[in-house]
Amino acid sequence: MKKTSLCQAPSQKETRNGFLYLAFELLFLPSLLRWCNGQCSPGLSLAELNFLYYLLNFLAVLLIFHGFLGENLTQVTRHPAYFCQAVILGLAAYYACFYALDFLMDFITPGFSNYNDGAIAEMSRGNRFLMLTGTVLLVPVAEESFFRGLIFRNLYGKSRWAAYLVSMVAFAAIHILGYIGLYSPLELIMAILQYLPAGLCLGWAYQKGGTIFAPILMHACINYLSFQRLR
Repeated sequence: MKKTSLCQAPSQKETRNGFLYLAFELLFLPSLLRWCNGQCSPGLSLAELNFLYYLLNFLAVLLIFHGFLGENLTQVTRHPAYFCQAVILGLAAYYACFYALDFLMDFITPGFSNYNDGAIAEMSRGNRFLMLTGTVLLVPVAEESFFRGLIFRNLYGKSRWAAYLVSMVAFAAIHILGYIGLYSPLELIMAILQYLPAGLCLGWAYQKGGTIFAPILMHACINYLSFQRLR
């Protein structure tokens, strides 16, 4: 079969608006939501507030990247075999890396705890349905549109190495920034390392499948299986 290629990168308008919203999401949105929630009586629970955060990001992505997502959805119908192959092989590669890294981390830092996983587990006890819906349906679309569609795809034409490296580091950073003060230096390194295999394999699935929906589906599967292990 002829090798498929990546869909066109987000337009200049989508790229500009995407980076603007990403900066707003990281710097202001969590604080703004907490402030607004504090003005309400009664306020939302932590699980409900977190779901609202996921939902706003999801809706923003649909608004900003609707053209990019539409073209990528068409690519799925054009090359379904590449799409399925990318998701299946990407998942196999991810779990091979995940279990190898997990074994190494148990040896280096026995009892290491990922604070992001702990926070999600705690919120899921408050409202499991909302957290499952958010992490499996909303988060993959938003995060893949930003980290693979916006960052990876825009760098890919200039340097594949840069596309992988920057998107992997950014993806890891977004998951540990809120917990930096809680980790020791070694634990911080371990926390970052935990997310690098996912960033690598999701980028590969995007490249292999030619559509952002390959890493979106792969990400959804990973989050679903990870969520089922949380207690």
